[in-house]
Amino acid sequence: MSNVIKVYFSPSSTTKKVVDQIASNFTQEKETYDLLNFDSEKEFAGDDIVIVGMPVFAGRIPKSGRERLAKLKGGRTKAIAIVNYGNAHVTDSLLELVDLLKENNFNVIAAGSTVSHHSIFSGVAVGRPDAQDIEKINDFAVKCREKIESGASLESEIPGNRPYTDYKQLPFVISCDDALCAFCYDCVSICPEKAIPEDDPIDTDLDSCSRCTACIHICPEDARMFTGEAFEAKKPAFEQANSERKEPEFYL
Repeated sequence: MSNVIKVYFSPSSTTKKVVDQIASNFTQEKETYDLLNFDSEKEFAGDDIVIVGMPVFAGRIPKSGRERLAKLKGGRTKAIAIVNYGNAHVTDSLLELVDLLKENNFNVIAAGSTVSHHSIFSGVAVGRPDAQDIEKINDFAVKCREKIESGASLESEIPGNRPYTDYKQLPFVISCDDALCAFCYDCVSICPEKAIPEDDPIDTDLDSCSRCTACIHICPEDARMFTGEAFEAKKPAFEQANSERKEPEFYL
Protein backbone atom coordinates (compact mmCIF):
# COMPACT_ATOMS: atom_id res chain seq x y z
CA MET A 1 0.00 0.00 0.00
CA SER A 2 1.29 3.47 -0.87
CA ASN A 3 2.42 5.98 1.74
CA VAL A 4 2.10 9.76 1.64
CA ILE A 5 5.55 11.30 2.06
CA LYS A 6 5.81 14.88 3.28
CA VAL A 7 9.03 16.58 2.20
CA TYR A 8 9.65 20.20 3.06
CA PHE A 9 12.23 22.88 3.78
CA SER A 10 10.39 25.15 6.19
CA PRO A 11 12.53 27.50 8.33
CA SER A 12 9.53 29.42 9.70
CA SER A 13 7.15 26.40 9.70
CA THR A 14 4.68 28.01 7.28
CA THR A 15 5.58 25.76 4.34
CA LYS A 16 5.27 22.78 6.68
CA LYS A 17 1.76 23.94 7.58
CA VAL A 18 0.71 23.96 3.91
CA VAL A 19 2.21 20.53 3.22
CA ASP A 20 0.53 19.14 6.34
CA GLN A 21 -2.80 20.58 5.20
CA ILE A 22 -2.56 18.93 1.79
CA ALA A 23 -1.50 15.63 3.37
CA SER A 24 -4.47 15.71 5.78
CA ASN A 25 -6.73 15.09 2.78
CA PHE A 26 -5.12 11.68 2.19
CA THR A 27 -5.90 8.59 4.27
CA GLN A 28 -2.61 6.77 3.72
CA GLU A 29 0.12 6.40 6.33
CA LYS A 30 2.36 9.48 6.50
CA GLU A 31 6.14 9.85 6.57
CA THR A 32 8.06 13.10 6.97
CA TYR A 33 11.41 14.35 5.68
CA ASP A 34 12.28 17.77 7.09
CA LEU A 35 15.10 19.08 4.92
CA LEU A 36 16.29 21.43 7.64
CA ASN A 37 17.74 18.37 9.37
CA PHE A 38 17.56 15.59 6.74
CA ASP A 39 20.53 15.77 4.40
CA SER A 40 20.99 12.26 3.00
CA GLU A 41 20.28 10.29 -0.13
CA LYS A 42 16.90 8.57 -0.37
CA GLU A 43 14.94 6.82 -3.11
CA PHE A 44 11.18 6.49 -2.80
CA ALA A 45 9.05 3.57 -3.91
CA GLY A 46 7.08 3.95 -7.12
CA ASP A 47 3.68 3.67 -5.46
CA ASP A 48 4.32 6.40 -2.88
CA ILE A 49 2.81 9.88 -3.11
CA VAL A 50 5.30 12.65 -2.28
CA ILE A 51 4.21 16.18 -1.36
CA VAL A 52 7.16 18.55 -1.70
CA GLY A 53 7.02 22.04 -0.20
CA MET A 54 9.60 24.80 -0.59
CA PRO A 55 9.54 28.46 0.47
CA VAL A 56 10.35 31.20 -2.01
CA PHE A 57 13.53 33.18 -1.40
CA ALA A 58 13.71 36.18 -3.78
CA GLY A 59 12.09 34.24 -6.62
CA ARG A 60 14.00 30.97 -6.15
CA ILE A 61 13.74 27.91 -3.95
CA PRO A 62 16.40 28.11 -1.20
CA LYS A 63 19.85 26.96 -2.28
CA SER A 64 20.29 24.66 0.74
CA GLY A 65 16.81 23.23 0.27
CA ARG A 66 17.52 22.60 -3.40
CA GLU A 67 20.81 20.83 -2.63
CA ARG A 68 19.14 18.55 -0.10
CA LEU A 69 16.11 17.86 -2.28
CA ALA A 70 18.44 16.93 -5.14
CA LYS A 71 19.54 13.91 -3.08
CA LEU A 72 16.00 12.47 -3.11
CA LYS A 73 15.17 10.26 -6.09
CA GLY A 74 11.74 9.36 -7.37
CA GLY A 75 11.62 6.12 -9.34
CA ARG A 76 8.57 7.63 -11.13
CA THR A 77 6.99 8.34 -7.74
CA LYS A 78 3.95 10.62 -8.00
CA ALA A 79 4.74 14.10 -6.65
CA ILE A 80 2.83 17.26 -5.80
CA ALA A 81 5.04 20.37 -5.97
CA ILE A 82 4.26 23.39 -3.76
CA VAL A 83 6.07 26.69 -3.29
CA ASN A 84 4.98 28.90 -0.43
CA TYR A 85 5.63 32.64 -0.48
CA GLY A 86 4.93 35.77 1.53
CA ASN A 87 2.53 37.55 -0.84
CA ALA A 88 5.39 39.11 -2.85
CA HIS A 89 6.64 37.22 -5.94
CA VAL A 90 6.77 33.56 -7.03
CA THR A 91 9.01 34.42 -10.02
CA ASP A 92 10.79 31.21 -11.19
CA SER A 93 10.55 29.18 -7.99
CA LEU A 94 7.68 26.84 -8.91
CA LEU A 95 9.14 26.12 -12.34
CA GLU A 96 12.50 25.43 -10.69
CA LEU A 97 10.92 23.01 -8.21
CA VAL A 98 8.95 21.14 -10.88
CA ASP A 99 12.06 20.93 -13.09
CA LEU A 100 14.17 19.55 -10.24
CA LEU A 101 11.61 16.91 -9.33
CA LYS A 102 11.32 15.78 -12.94
CA GLU A 103 15.12 15.62 -13.23
CA ASN A 104 15.12 13.37 -10.17
CA ASN A 105 12.63 11.00 -11.81
CA PHE A 106 9.49 12.08 -9.96
CA ASN A 107 6.20 11.97 -11.85
CA VAL A 108 4.84 15.44 -11.06
CA ILE A 109 1.05 15.28 -11.18
CA ALA A 110 0.18 18.74 -9.81
CA ALA A 111 1.79 21.95 -8.59
CA GLY A 112 0.85 25.15 -6.83
CA SER A 113 1.91 28.34 -5.11
CA THR A 114 0.42 29.26 -1.73
CA VAL A 115 0.61 32.36 0.45
CA SER A 116 1.70 32.58 4.08
CA HIS A 117 2.66 35.28 6.56
CA HIS A 118 5.94 36.75 5.35
CA SER A 119 8.84 35.32 7.34
CA ILE A 120 10.96 38.50 7.29
CA PHE A 121 8.53 41.41 6.98
CA SER A 122 5.91 40.82 9.65
CA GLY A 123 3.37 43.24 8.24
CA VAL A 124 2.81 41.25 5.02
CA ALA A 125 0.13 38.55 4.67
CA VAL A 126 -0.66 38.55 8.38
CA GLY A 127 -2.74 35.55 9.45
CA ARG A 128 -2.24 33.59 6.28
CA PRO A 129 -2.92 30.94 5.29
CA ASP A 130 -6.40 31.90 6.48
CA ALA A 131 -9.71 30.04 6.23
CA GLN A 132 -10.13 31.08 2.60
CA ASP A 133 -6.65 29.77 1.76
CA ILE A 134 -7.26 26.50 3.59
CA GLU A 135 -10.48 25.94 1.66
CA LYS A 136 -8.62 26.38 -1.64
CA ILE A 137 -5.77 24.14 -0.50
CA ASN A 138 -8.22 21.40 0.48
CA ASP A 139 -10.01 21.68 -2.86
CA PHE A 140 -6.66 21.35 -4.63
CA ALA A 141 -5.79 18.27 -2.55
CA VAL A 142 -9.08 16.60 -3.51
CA LYS A 143 -8.33 17.25 -7.18
CA CYS A 144 -4.85 15.78 -6.68
CA ARG A 145 -6.39 12.61 -5.25
CA GLU A 146 -8.69 12.35 -8.24
CA LYS A 147 -5.79 12.87 -10.63
CA ILE A 148 -3.70 10.21 -8.91
CA GLU A 149 -6.59 7.76 -9.28
CA SER A 150 -6.85 8.60 -12.98
CA GLY A 151 -3.13 8.01 -13.56
CA ALA A 152 -2.62 11.38 -15.28
CA SER A 153 0.46 13.59 -14.98
CA LEU A 154 0.84 17.35 -14.82
CA GLU A 155 -0.66 18.92 -17.93
CA SER A 156 -0.63 22.66 -17.13
CA GLU A 157 2.25 24.90 -18.12
CA ILE A 158 4.13 26.27 -15.11
CA PRO A 159 4.94 30.00 -15.24
CA GLY A 160 8.55 31.11 -14.95
CA ASN A 161 11.72 31.48 -16.97
CA ARG A 162 14.81 29.45 -17.76
CA PRO A 163 17.50 30.30 -16.86
CA TYR A 164 16.06 31.10 -13.45
CA THR A 165 16.64 34.45 -11.82
CA ASP A 166 19.97 34.70 -10.00
CA TYR A 167 20.19 33.93 -6.29
CA LYS A 168 20.27 37.09 -4.18
CA GLN A 169 21.94 37.55 -0.80
CA LEU A 170 19.86 39.90 1.33
CA PRO A 171 21.90 42.62 3.08
CA PHE A 172 19.97 42.39 6.35
CA VAL A 173 21.72 41.79 9.67
CA ILE A 174 20.57 39.05 12.06
CA SER A 175 21.42 39.94 15.66
CA CYS A 176 21.09 38.10 18.95
CA ASP A 177 20.32 39.92 22.18
CA ASP A 178 22.76 38.37 24.63
CA ALA A 179 20.61 39.58 27.54
CA LEU A 180 17.75 37.38 26.32
CA CYS A 181 19.68 34.38 24.97
CA ALA A 182 19.31 31.29 27.17
CA PHE A 183 22.17 29.47 25.40
CA CYS A 184 19.91 26.54 24.51
CA TYR A 185 21.79 26.16 21.20
CA ASP A 186 18.59 25.38 19.27
CA CYS A 187 19.62 27.96 16.69
CA VAL A 188 22.99 26.27 16.25
CA SER A 189 21.43 22.87 15.60
CA ILE A 190 18.76 24.07 13.18
CA CYS A 191 20.81 26.42 10.98
CA PRO A 192 21.09 24.76 7.54
CA GLU A 193 24.15 26.87 6.65
CA LYS A 194 26.08 26.18 9.90
CA ALA A 195 26.37 29.96 10.17
CA ILE A 196 26.07 30.07 13.98
CA PRO A 197 29.22 28.92 15.81
CA GLU A 198 28.74 25.92 18.08
CA ASP A 199 30.58 27.68 20.90
CA ASP A 200 28.91 31.09 20.50
CA PRO A 201 25.17 31.25 19.63
CA ILE A 202 25.28 35.03 19.96
CA ASP A 203 27.32 35.29 16.76
CA THR A 204 26.16 34.79 13.13
CA ASP A 205 28.40 34.45 10.08
CA LEU A 206 26.45 36.76 7.78
CA ASP A 207 28.50 35.70 4.75
CA SER A 208 27.22 32.13 5.16
CA CYS A 209 23.74 33.01 6.45
CA SER A 210 20.91 32.71 3.89
CA ARG A 211 18.48 34.77 6.03
CA CYS A 212 16.17 31.74 6.07
CA THR A 213 14.80 32.78 9.53
CA ALA A 214 15.01 29.28 11.06
CA CYS A 215 17.07 30.55 14.00
CA ILE A 216 14.65 33.42 14.62
CA HIS A 217 11.56 31.23 14.65
CA ILE A 218 13.01 28.46 16.81
CA CYS A 219 14.37 30.78 19.51
CA PRO A 220 12.28 30.26 22.69
CA GLU A 221 13.40 33.63 24.10
CA ASP A 222 12.80 35.74 20.95
CA ALA A 223 16.43 36.78 21.23
CA ARG A 224 17.24 36.64 17.51
CA MET A 225 15.92 39.23 15.05
CA PHE A 226 16.59 41.27 11.93
CA THR A 227 18.22 44.61 12.71
CA GLY A 228 20.19 47.34 10.99
CA GLU A 229 19.66 50.29 8.70
CA ALA A 230 19.08 48.22 5.54
CA PHE A 231 16.28 46.21 7.16
CA GLU A 232 14.63 49.19 8.82
CA ALA A 233 14.75 51.17 5.57
CA LYS A 234 13.32 48.33 3.47
CA LYS A 235 10.53 47.21 5.83
CA PRO A 236 7.92 50.00 5.33
CA ALA A 237 8.41 50.18 1.56
CA PHE A 238 8.21 46.39 1.14
CA GLU A 239 5.12 46.08 3.31
CA GLN A 240 3.37 48.87 1.38
CA ALA A 241 4.33 47.43 -2.02
CA ASN A 242 3.02 43.97 -1.10
CA SER A 243 -0.12 44.92 0.83
CA GLU A 244 -2.57 43.83 -1.88
CA ARG A 245 -3.78 40.27 -1.30
CA LYS A 246 -2.51 37.61 -3.69
CA GLU A 247 -4.25 34.25 -4.02
CA PRO A 248 -2.98 30.65 -4.22
CA GLU A 249 -2.57 29.34 -7.75
CA PHE A 250 -2.78 25.67 -8.68
CA TYR A 251 -1.81 23.70 -11.78
CA LEU A 252 -3.10 20.24 -12.71
